[in-house]
Amino acid sequence: MGISPLSMTGTGLAGTQWAKIRLWRQGKRSTMGPIGKVRAVSSTISFTAIDRSAGIPMATTTPLKQGRLRIPLLKSPSHLGHFTSRVNRMYNEDKYSANVLELPGEKTVFNFNIFDGHGGDQCSTYLSKELSAGIENASSLIEPGEEGDSKRDELAKTYWKTIGGYWKRWYKHKDENFKNMSDASTAWSLAKIADIKNDLPYRLPLAFLKTDYDFFLQDDNHSGSTCTSALIETIYSEPGAFQPVYENYYFNRKTISMLTIAHVGDTSAILVDRTGKAHTLTPSHHPSNPVEAARLRKYAANFFMTDSFGEERFVSLANTRAFGDVNFKQMGVTAEPDITQLVIGDAQTIQSEMTPEEIKQHTIGGLGGDESFLILCTDGVTDAITDQEIADIVMVHFNMKGLQTGTPQLCAEEVIRFVEYVGGDDNATCLVIRLNGWGKWAVSDRTGELRQARLVDFNPRTRGG
Repeated sequence: MGISPLSMTGTGLAGTQWAKIRLWRQGKRSTMGPIGKVRAVSSTISFTAIDRSAGIPMATTTPLKQGRLRIPLLKSPSHLGHFTSRVNRMYNEDKYSANVLELPGEKTVFNFNIFDGHGGDQCSTYLSKELSAGIENASSLIEPGEEGDSKRDELAKTYWKTIGGYWKRWYKHKDENFKNMSDASTAWSLAKIADIKNDLPYRLPLAFLKTDYDFFLQDDNHSGSTCTSALIETIYSEPGAFQPVYENYYFNRKTISMLTIAHVGDTSAILVDRTGKAHTLTPSHHPSNPVEAARLRKYAANFFMTDSFGEERFVSLANTRAFGDVNFKQMGVTAEPDITQLVIGDAQTIQSEMTPEEIKQHTIGGLGGDESFLILCTDGVTDAITDQEIADIVMVHFNMKGLQTGTPQLCAEEVIRFVEYVGGDDNATCLVIRLNGWGKWAVSDRTGELRQARLVDFNPRTRGG
């Protein structure tokens, strides 16, 4: 995915600018430092134990008093599937993570991330360990502070002073940029669901930029990585409903949740609705993307080029937004994410608690809930097979195996095995996140004939024959 960044001594970040970053890395970091109280992010989900004594109806069971059960998210195959393969590469630069964030207002937010490294796996590995913590601990970046003295102002100034180029212009318009983030956070509301405190469109860009800059300060920072981050927060739960656990998690019945996607590069988030149709939520940040091309041509038109395959690139990179790639930050390669927000959850509850206009505006396809599942995957998957093929592989294998064995884990594995079989040529990683409509879709296969043709074409016994 992409081409490795050029060496530090070649075209890229100027020597004096790189010297400034080295000074910061040696400890001369002004007052930036940590962005507030740093807390270890949890990778486990907690459940209240349920009394299932003989004779007690399931719908009326009560919580036990002995405490709560803690289960690692990545070891919950019935609700989260994950699988990765180097395919035909010598090593695997893809990484992923799953964590539970505690955000202000006692909000529990599930965070699933997928990363596609290039030029090495240092950046993707760093992000898999640090990005969730950066999101959780970004509150001090949101706080206003004194004029020109807030943490976010200092972060923007640091980009300008140590990197320059694109960031000098970004800093000049920082107030407008910050206002756009803030406005996106305050514009989201539902009539019947009061007090939705939504700071994610503000929190996520700042957390991404801070995490990106922190990576520059590492000893080995030559690589880069794309990223798709999914955050799911329950915003409504019907009181007294058996769900079937007592915590108000997004996969429970009678709940409504907000799905937020933060996206940098060409990894993908695909939301599959209750009919089994795949909806792509993430446009690729390639030079051929008109929005990206317009953004970059304002500052760096001379860095566009066409490779031998006729694909337009920005210098030697396929992606115009990425973490890392320190050589190209002054040219406009940025970790600022695109943000998408949707309502997901129990269809019956959504129909009763949201207006028809809100359903049309805020739910995928205007269908109003019971979404089947969410897929996060790298371009090693989406370059080999279509989004609908990915969704159909998941649904077909569930239909074949049933609820007990047709888990998201099995389905994620089958997606990657299909990519391997049909000749994928890049690292391939897939996460399958179970939602309220899991298993409720109609028994159909939109791409079955296409996949069968691919299997025949790539059958090793018939190749070359």
